[in-house]
Amino acid sequence: MAAIGRIIGGLALACMHVVAYGQQQEDVMPVAVENNLEYQTAGTETVSEDDEQWQQLNAWRRHQLQLNTADEASLQALGILTPLQISNFLQYRSLLGDLLSIYELQAIPGFEPEIIRRILPYVEVGNDLSPHYEMKDYLRKGDHVLLMRYGRTLEKARGYLHTDSTAAAYMGGPDKLLLRYRYNFPRYLSWGLVMEKDAGEAFFKGAQQRGFDFYSVHFFLRNYRGIKALALGDYTVNLGQGLLNWQSQAFGKGAAVMQIKREGEVVRPYTSPGEFYFFRGAAITLQRHRWEVTAFASHRKLDASSSPDSSQEEMTVASLVSNGYHRTTTEIEKRGRVQLISAGGNIRYNSSRWKVGGNLLLHRFNPAWEKERKPYNQFDFSGKQLSAASIDYAGSWKNVHVFGELATAGSGQPAFVQGLLTSVAPSVDISLVYRYYDKAYQSLFANGFGDGYRTVNEQGLYTATTVKVNSRFKLDAYADIFRFPWLKYRASGPSGGKEFFLQGTYTPGRQITMLLRYNYRQAEENIPEPANPIPVLTDITSRNIRFQSAIQQGRRLSIRTRIEYSSYQAATVAEGQQGWMIYQDCSYRLLRVPVTVSGRLARFKTSSYDTRIYATENSVLYENAVSQLYGHGWQYYLNVKWKVNARCSCWGRFHQTIYQGVQQVGSGNDRIAGNKKTMLQFQLQYLINGK
Repeated sequence: MAAIGRIIGGLALACMHVVAYGQQQEDVMPVAVENNLEYQTAGTETVSEDDEQWQQLNAWRRHQLQLNTADEASLQALGILTPLQISNFLQYRSLLGDLLSIYELQAIPGFEPEIIRRILPYVEVGNDLSPHYEMKDYLRKGDHVLLMRYGRTLEKARGYLHTDSTAAAYMGGPDKLLLRYRYNFPRYLSWGLVMEKDAGEAFFKGAQQRGFDFYSVHFFLRNYRGIKALALGDYTVNLGQGLLNWQSQAFGKGAAVMQIKREGEVVRPYTSPGEFYFFRGAAITLQRHRWEVTAFASHRKLDASSSPDSSQEEMTVASLVSNGYHRTTTEIEKRGRVQLISAGGNIRYNSSRWKVGGNLLLHRFNPAWEKERKPYNQFDFSGKQLSAASIDYAGSWKNVHVFGELATAGSGQPAFVQGLLTSVAPSVDISLVYRYYDKAYQSLFANGFGDGYRTVNEQGLYTATTVKVNSRFKLDAYADIFRFPWLKYRASGPSGGKEFFLQGTYTPGRQITMLLRYNYRQAEENIPEPANPIPVLTDITSRNIRFQSAIQQGRRLSIRTRIEYSSYQAATVAEGQQGWMIYQDCSYRLLRVPVTVSGRLARFKTSSYDTRIYATENSVLYENAVSQLYGHGWQYYLNVKWKVNARCSCWGRFHQTIYQGVQQVGSGNDRIAGNKKTMLQFQLQYLINGK
């Protein structure tokens, strides 16, 4: 009977793969990435350039993951499944044996149709035996991918203007260039080269005699004899729950309410154009039975601004600069001012259901780091050496998954995070996360779960639930209560707040999805008052309401509509601020030629920057594009993709934002005279599939 049920289940989902094929296009941003990107951009005011997860998912399309031999690390690498879903899958396979069909996934608790549709392009059920590859297979079965991207803003910004007596502030032209070559055989071997030039940076002249501003090289070997991972060149290190070090993409609060756990391999190749969040040197992970040992060492030069009291004889560093820009004389002077030597390791024991690990990290700076002291940063790190250690753990028992990390850094200041995920019913999942980060805790590349973008000076309790009301309707919700025990930027005293999120998703058919989202946040910030020279800590309340619908008509046409409202209210100010945005997306794949045309028309109006609205964009392949809309105006873009043949694909993009009632756009050297900002992009990818 069980086998019959499994076969019937497969037939019931047979049409799903067809629908998934149309929805999961390689140049459409993965849902998991999109859900996280808007929230991350809103918190840091910068768009992440980390596209490794996107690259890996497209590599899995060409070398699909065998579900009957996949281990926990491989399933985590997809970045789609929650820890509960992975645990349920492994238990199911252990009890009932290998899957008979890919569509049997619906019999596993937590694998609802939406999740199955999302993973179908990347997994398969085929050969039940683990492959035994030799080095020659590592070298010839992967894919060679060459990607070239060009972009520029058509209007001339202030930084490019010069007069007869003054030179332009920017040393180079407005062209932005990216060139990347990568050989990738997922789970086994990767090597490649990344070269990038930002707009405004010189190219083969001035301060950039070597051409591109940024070069990155990596070699990464996996699963070769006793070596689980070997990295040479540029790589990332991700430890525990991010309290010590987490340089890859990590989920925070957002629409994916159950994806709260940091997970994945300790060492990963670095293949993105961002210039800050990675190590440069060597790392190795050795595995024997249930034990894993990782060691790494890195030497890098980082951009930094010097302290005001620095002298030529004894320079100290006030802050590190992470944006990677080297356009002006001032930015070039900050380049490579700090030598950072990093070393550390991880030892981990893995049982069938539990794992525990110890982590150690040491950073040494030259010259010393000495910030300009202000009340809110008086506990921040200073000196030449920063050390940190932690213990992390994770495990599953029945339908409960727990995880956490306990860390200490510097002079012994603690940080702690404890999480739990559980299924209380077949259709109800719950998660809890408690975090405590001391006001003086410091770790350079920390990225723990929390409300702030820094893993310091925060206490909070997050709880979330996902309720599958029926086959068509799902509810996601979270509540987060947080407090900052010490002063922080724009808060002149201890402060706190709360955030609530509720989203309903309705799927009346396989081709239509609608969602309604409400986000409420209350926190405390400094608000200046005319009669008081000292800013007053005041309650700030913000709300966002979003309605979105998506329609997929076969493989050719997709339509998405979004309407969003935002509000901002300070308790001491009588009038609140408001904003709204509406956009219409459309993508169509032509019938007779291999061309896909997509575009967006958006209208927005906000009272101020405080009611700004963020919206991810469909851009060229592997670009994380997020619009930050404020003011009053229109935005539209048009994308064209031409798949020349099985190996070569080309993209073109025209993007323009028109602001009404303004005489200039932007600020500083990026200020543009007029009310328009227009961008052009072109991209080419050449792919040679392995044998």
